[in-house]
Amino acid sequence: MNKLKSYFDYFDKYYEVESWDWYNGLNKYVEIAQKIIEEISKTNFSVLDDNAKQTKIEQILKECSNEEIKSIDDFFERYLFEQSNGIGGIGRGLFWGTTKKEIKSKINHELFISLLQECDIFKADEIITGLMNVDRLNWVAKTRFLRTLFPYNITSLDKEDDFNNLIEKIQEKLSITIDGKILEKHCKLMEYVKSVDYAKKQIFFRELYDMIENNLNLKKAIVYYGAPGTGKTFKAKKIARQFIDEHRIKIGKPVYKKESNYHIKTVQFHPSYSYEDFMEGIRPTIDRKLLLFNGTFKEFCKKEGCKEIELYSDSDFLERFKEKEYDFSQIKISELLTHQKKILEISNELAEGITIQEIIEPAFFIIDEINRAELSRVFGELMYSLEYRGYNGKIKTQYAYLNKDEKEDSVFFWEKDENWFFIPQNVFIIGTMNNIDRSVDSFDFALRRRFMWEEIIPDFNVVRDLFSVSWKDELAKAFENLNREIEKDDILGKDYRIGHAYALVIKPKPIQNRFKTDTEAKEFLWNDFIKPLLEEYLRGLGNEQKATEKLDSFKKSFGIE
Repeated sequence: MNKLKSYFDYFDKYYEVESWDWYNGLNKYVEIAQKIIEEISKTNFSVLDDNAKQTKIEQILKECSNEEIKSIDDFFERYLFEQSNGIGGIGRGLFWGTTKKEIKSKINHELFISLLQECDIFKADEIITGLMNVDRLNWVAKTRFLRTLFPYNITSLDKEDDFNNLIEKIQEKLSITIDGKILEKHCKLMEYVKSVDYAKKQIFFRELYDMIENNLNLKKAIVYYGAPGTGKTFKAKKIARQFIDEHRIKIGKPVYKKESNYHIKTVQFHPSYSYEDFMEGIRPTIDRKLLLFNGTFKEFCKKEGCKEIELYSDSDFLERFKEKEYDFSQIKISELLTHQKKILEISNELAEGITIQEIIEPAFFIIDEINRAELSRVFGELMYSLEYRGYNGKIKTQYAYLNKDEKEDSVFFWEKDENWFFIPQNVFIIGTMNNIDRSVDSFDFALRRRFMWEEIIPDFNVVRDLFSVSWKDELAKAFENLNREIEKDDILGKDYRIGHAYALVIKPKPIQNRFKTDTEAKEFLWNDFIKPLLEEYLRGLGNEQKATEKLDSFKKSFGIE
């Protein structure tokens, strides 16, 4: 099984890279370069004198670039020296001063012609290396330039360290060995993926490291925060499914895109949500008895942590991996005994570097509106387990003393005649919250540091991508203009920006087609959605006239007179 191909197929289908600015910039400027190379290659410069050569080159550059590139100097400025040129970025000031002057002094039409007419990537590399006197500092610029000339042969990992890290990770986790010098490795790696879309292939290898080694593994808990209507819950579910899919690809499991095939649980917090709802509590039974019941999160952890619980019940496992603190990301499958592999249901050959963490399927617990509950009361003693996962983070819950028998339904992990709880290492927590919710203060600093944080901002490119009407760009611009006005307002600010979900209410085609112009669509959205929302935001201002003036200003910025 070609796991690199499986990763690329998934990337191609679900990452929607065609909408990325980088993808479009890469396509544009590489295409210009390739047109120039094609024209230079089929021109017989040997019959021309120096002036004629210069004139012909400049003619080709102008025609192929639509006048963006008019000279050889322009060509090298765009593709070699410019810090961010649409193809990739290099360090600020890399070619300042004498370095740039020295390189430019070597550039002439003969070097330009020989470089662009060279079909052998390794010989072209020698020409560029001689031009730049390449060292570690400007390796990035050289690689970026080379992949402009040979886009099907070079990945977008221009930085040598980043590329080598990816090669090591592919070897460790996918059992794929890429040998040779660094340029040979680039060529071999690009050969593993068959696609005519060079831009997508280049970008894929930039993303591949994170697909194999996702940053979510650092904390296993993240909060998406931002203005209302920015799609935080939608993103949480999408990220969860994507993480699980990429985990399956790594160990050679098939990816089934069915909702029921993912271990994802979503709950919504509210002011009356309690520890008893979340963890455990005493409730009456049908036969009028009082019993200890597991809350939503504890029951989820019990179900998803069953393999981990069974491993911790094995005295040999606890003894052998004590020094590694039972950290599943540090314990390789090759270190396990046969009966321990059986617990994990391992039946196929895996790469040498695969760990227990990569074998047990991830499970996601999504907490919508996480800041609307009184978090210190809901989480209780879980603060410790959030910090230390698995066996080393085991705690006694508030009602643990009520458990007398390991066969009781509310028992989580029975050890030495006591019931313990821990958050399994394969359980990931994603919270979502609106910045403007005043109960945001319920996140104290101790709890905050146990989560990663990512702001989700309004993105009206989704309107441009998902709408089919002719006025979609005007509608997107209207929302962007309104948000700029809100962001600089002295009362509201960026936390009160309007999310793109407010535009998506008219996304269905039958609804889009009701409106002949963007003005009609904007008036509908303003009167029924945006104006009432802004009025609510401004209600506590205490000055009705000032609130009205602000609303009129916002309305005008939205494009309605």
